[in-house]
Amino acid sequence: MKENINETNEVIKSINIPGRTCPIDYSIGDDFFSKKEDEIMCETVYVVGGLYGNYQALDEIIRLSLTEKEKVTIVFNGDIHWFDKDLIDFKAVESVVKKHIPLLGNVEAELFRKEDIDVGCGCSYPDCVDEEAVMRSNEIHSMMKANIVADKSIVKELSSRKKGIVVRIDDIRIAITHGDEKSLAGWMCSRDNLMNSARQEELKTWLEKNGIGVLATTHTCAPAAISIENHVVINNGAAGMPNFKNTKYGVITRISRYANEKAIYRAIKNNLFVEAIPVNYDFKKFITWFDSSWSLNSPASISYRDRIVHGTNDKIEDAIINGFKRI
Repeated sequence: MKENINETNEVIKSINIPGRTCPIDYSIGDDFFSKKEDEIMCETVYVVGGLYGNYQALDEIIRLSLTEKEKVTIVFNGDIHWFDKDLIDFKAVESVVKKHIPLLGNVEAELFRKEDIDVGCGCSYPDCVDEEAVMRSNEIHSMMKANIVADKSIVKELSSRKKGIVVRIDDIRIAITHGDEKSLAGWMCSRDNLMNSARQEELKTWLEKNGIGVLATTHTCAPAAISIENHVVINNGAAGMPNFKNTKYGVITRISRYANEKAIYRAIKNNLFVEAIPVNYDFKKFITWFDSSWSLNSPASISYRDRIVHGTNDKIEDAIINGFKRI
């Protein structure tokens, strides 16, 4: 039996492409979000995806939550870590995150994988991402994993996390995961895919079948928001990095009975405000820490420093596909 398992793993490894392949065990079952026994009742929800180890952003998110009129449930839906490759920084982020609801992202899932099946960072990058960027992501993850796996308690903690969760505000069920409704590292909630009419119909059918009012995701590192009849799909992009041109703030998703005056854009569905909220973290502290952790010729600096300093090429309007209003 052991020989057969090893043979199977070798076959899987031979067909995988590091950073490009989505591992089979990332799959999310068809009925994963239809189950009601594990729902968590909430008042206001923050969905924090793509924190990427930005402790200053984490600090600002906690501060924002304390200003709300209702109790805030904070769900960290994956890729909590990335730039925090050193164990001391990783543990500092974990010490805060574990007090809330942390879910798996591909970054975390590949940290506790014991056998190398040749998927690299597990990002499952599409063809539009150039090969050099993919290679740098694999290198970043490898550096982090080399530092983290020595701490067995962290590995155990990460391996206990779920791929998704359903929270409820009043009668509205909110599904939260990292990639899409099918896979932990799925790209089907990217901006381009959400603009596709066939994909919109697919999502409408899935949302209705599973009794979901809002699907909140991340993974693609670019925000996107769409209203599909009585349902909403929102991708916050990145909480720990800029998402728009000439900006320095991250973005999280906020879902509540009450509007937040800081919202960048929002939709109102079934008496809930579904909003994109800026995370105006202490940029000077973050970039000082980032530069101390990643030299200018390091993979993280080459891939991300320009974005961190100058933002992306996207306008806020680019994130709004349908049914959301810029504030």
